[in-house]
Amino acid sequence: MIDHTPLLGSALLSALLLALTVGAQAGRPNLASVEANHVAEFTLVSTKAYANPFVDVSLDAVVTPPSGSPLRIPAFWDGGDKWRFRYSSPQIGSHSFRTECSDHTNPGLHGVEGNLDVIPNTDANPLYTHGPVRLAPDHRHFAYADGTPFFWLADTWWKCLCKRMTWEGFQELTADRKAKGFTVVQIVCGPYPDEGPFEPRWENEAGKPYETHDFSRVNPAYFDFADRRLLHLVAQGIVPAIVGGWGRGDCDGMALAGVEGMKRHWRNLIARYAAYPTVWIIGGESKGSLWTEVAAYVRKTDPYHRPATIHPDHSGRDSVTDESVIDFDMLQTGHGDWPAAFGAIPQLKAAYDRKPPMPALIGEYCYEGHMQNAWQDVQRYVFWGSMLSGAPGLTYGAAGVWNASVEGDPGLANVYDYTPWSEGMHYPGSTQLGLGKRLLETFPWQRFEPHPEWTEPGSFAAGIPGEVRFVYMAKRGVYNWTGPLVKGLERDVSYHAFYFDPAAGRRFDLGKIVNAGPPIKPFEGHSQPLLFEDRFEGTDASAWHDYGTSTQRTAGRLVAHKGMLSMVEGITAADAMASVEGSSDAEVGVVLRFHDPDHYLVALYTPLFKQIYLHDVKPGGFGPPLGVVAVPEIGPRFKLTAAACGGYAALVLTDGPRTYFTPLVKVSNVEAGKTGLWMYQIGDKQEYGDFEVSRAHFAPPPAPAPGATPWLEHDGACQAPNVPSPQDWVLVLERVHP
Repeated sequence: MIDHTPLLGSALLSALLLALTVGAQAGRPNLASVEANHVAEFTLVSTKAYANPFVDVSLDAVVTPPSGSPLRIPAFWDGGDKWRFRYSSPQIGSHSFRTECSDHTNPGLHGVEGNLDVIPNTDANPLYTHGPVRLAPDHRHFAYADGTPFFWLADTWWKCLCKRMTWEGFQELTADRKAKGFTVVQIVCGPYPDEGPFEPRWENEAGKPYETHDFSRVNPAYFDFADRRLLHLVAQGIVPAIVGGWGRGDCDGMALAGVEGMKRHWRNLIARYAAYPTVWIIGGESKGSLWTEVAAYVRKTDPYHRPATIHPDHSGRDSVTDESVIDFDMLQTGHGDWPAAFGAIPQLKAAYDRKPPMPALIGEYCYEGHMQNAWQDVQRYVFWGSMLSGAPGLTYGAAGVWNASVEGDPGLANVYDYTPWSEGMHYPGSTQLGLGKRLLETFPWQRFEPHPEWTEPGSFAAGIPGEVRFVYMAKRGVYNWTGPLVKGLERDVSYHAFYFDPAAGRRFDLGKIVNAGPPIKPFEGHSQPLLFEDRFEGTDASAWHDYGTSTQRTAGRLVAHKGMLSMVEGITAADAMASVEGSSDAEVGVVLRFHDPDHYLVALYTPLFKQIYLHDVKPGGFGPPLGVVAVPEIGPRFKLTAAACGGYAALVLTDGPRTYFTPLVKVSNVEAGKTGLWMYQIGDKQEYGDFEVSRAHFAPPPAPAPGATPWLEHDGACQAPNVPSPQDWVLVLERVHP
């Protein structure tokens, strides 16, 4: 006797319970159809009794689809005299099957025939609309079966099949992750990490999954309750990445059950869940020839060839003795805080560069809040570093969630922290990674390739040349507003630019920008007669007036301290150029158009931010820094030259081998004033040398392209505008087509 029960979309759970309660009723009519990519469950009733059906009998259904080769579908024993197999297909049309049982004398299981009509899908669930997840043709990413890109944003729920996580809690956590954009859940259905064999913590509502340590006596009721949770994930559009068990320490499934026991376990998992859009993780922190043998068995037994990998202690690729048994490389990069985060991306880049190519992603790194470490800024760094280094996604984890922790029972023998899952669920990193995914999905992110040469060390860049660029600039500390360097930007190509706040999802529009080429050097080779010079030799300082702290002349140097503002009294000019030597361990500032201590132009180098820029100082404040240019390297002594002509000003810094210069910047102070030197607050003292002042004359910059702000290239790099605040940012450039 056979009963066909389709498990349908939003009604999946009730349909499953219906199959469990009425599947054996005699005379139940066959259900003739199931929608594409949905699962039909078939129940068979054995006419014979067995001492241990789980190992005494094997049962398959050979299904012939409308086109293509037949599929051998493993069936599972579901207690008593019940056997079931589950089937799904994207092919519309009639599918026929015939069962094959190892006991040919059992007519209830062997030689049973039937058919099923697969009809078009009507469910909006992407796993039904687009089909199960597979590798994309580029072997770098994942895609749904119809080719639609699939963004792997996974959460870590290692122990969430246990009874500490109630059914109501499981639904709550699923709803939260779905709302935030998560698409995968990594979950263990087998021996758990960080606990001994057959501990009570392993139990769900029906007890333990097996009655014997070698996995030879199964508890089908355990898997019935696991079904409810795993299939709920599918019904919400989330892919279960099922881990067959852990592979180290007291929880080593291989040491517990042996290779044959693990194969029995995996056949049971395949029979129950392969018809669903699952991903297989053969073992957690597992490696070696025996786990490779199990992975090969899964590859051979799974008729749907769901994507498979190993969760490693380092690299999935290095955990197997034959790479052909896995489809993608999963990495574990280490727990901790910033040092672990900084070490994660180099490991990913190394995995990305391996040949032949396969998707490479970090499957475990610093869980948010784990042992009070790795908060949301760390999470953002690893996410954006991964996505702009070629990863198809990332697996996040949060304290309390991965171990299904509840008040009074963290689910661990050695307690890392007491965070309950209901608290860890709300850690902000989970929201912020979802915001990043949402932004990336508005672009053809699956076509992005890493381009580290597009930006400076410490930042990450990726995109499509000539179309779109993403640059992630990590947090660099307080008081640093400098925008990232963008290198190799195509000349005279208009881009629309904006800063994306990865913590809050806000956008700060920068308008249209264009690389206008090298900046003008308005006073390069300037040969106007000197108006004033001072080598600071001797003690005569009569030409100077100190408006701030006092200066001293010593051995050819003018020594200044914090709060210094000193002007040459006899020279007044609007269009002037001044140069001075200085030391790179303190601020160096040249003042032009000085009217009083609250009204002047200052061009400066700051060793705190390693930058040069100008301030148009007015009563009430310094105003924003103008023409900011990064100075990553400079010698111990250098020459700083600043000039103002009409409504524009600029500066140049050089130590001989290296030269940095700002673009021409627009200033509001255009009246004639005094010229002098400045040191505000950075450094213990400054020793100025060889000060000169002359007339300046240069042309204003050319007008930018209509509607676009010119970004001026310097040494092959354009300096992006200052960021809105000192934190991490994503700079997005999208080409504007005419």
